[in-house]
Amino acid sequence: MAERLRSPSRPRGPRDDARMTLIEHLGELRSRIIKVAVVFFALSIVAWFFRKDIFDALLAPAPSLDGMLNFTSVTAPLITDLKLALFAAFLFTIPVLLYQIWAFVAPAVGDMGRAFTYVLISLASCLFLAGVAFGYFVVLPIGIDFLLDWDDERYQEIITGETYLPFVTRFLLAFGIVFEFPAATYVGAKLELVDAPLLKRYRKHAIVLNTVLAAALTPGQDPFSMVLMAIPMVVMYELSIIIARYVNPTTEVHVLARDGEEEREPDDEGGDRAEGHEENGHERDL
Repeated sequence: MAERLRSPSRPRGPRDDARMTLIEHLGELRSRIIKVAVVFFALSIVAWFFRKDIFDALLAPAPSLDGMLNFTSVTAPLITDLKLALFAAFLFTIPVLLYQIWAFVAPAVGDMGRAFTYVLISLASCLFLAGVAFGYFVVLPIGIDFLLDWDDERYQEIITGETYLPFVTRFLLAFGIVFEFPAATYVGAKLELVDAPLLKRYRKHAIVLNTVLAAALTPGQDPFSMVLMAIPMVVMYELSIIIARYVNPTTEVHVLARDGEEEREPDDEGGDRAEGHEENGHERDL
């Protein structure tokens, strides 16, 4: 019995290796999440010291407010500043989050996959920031002026921090998400899930769907803001068609060749039938 207890343990099988590999992957995933959380926490602290600058930047598209917002509760200013710091930290944490995702996935996808993932993360980060910038510099000033000047003879605005700042931040985030559509198309084209002919075929459906999404994503729910969001969505869809054609150029060539063959089939059959009739006529004459 003692010898049996002192005997070496059984050799570790492939299941144990797989279990250890899974545990290692989970540990690495946890470390990546912790890094993102640490960066987000650090950026939140930094953003807290610049909360007044962030506040002024978000009120810049509305000069009629004179840089002031009302509040209706005692804790509203403190909570609003805290939300502003978290919002700014979230925006600046997105590139770090995407990089940690790439660092976690890259060892398993090989050299080609690493290059693809690197391009994808760079594209997604740039598109998100471009969407936020487009919403802030182009759409937001026009939309706010339109909403605040609506029938000022009958309405007098009392804009509070609890209503204005969430409206602006959600508006900017919505534009950032909308501009991610080409990156999603790039992934789908790389995985051969979508191609340019498919996107062209459903272009009319996409316009209707983009209009519905613009109505759902626009915080103000006014027609003017919906139109201003729907137009970039349509432009992003057309850009996605170009990206899909660039990623999978052979797919569109095959589709065009197949369509050409389908168009030629009736003519070929008709020509064969005509030749057959001519041969039959010659046989009858003989």
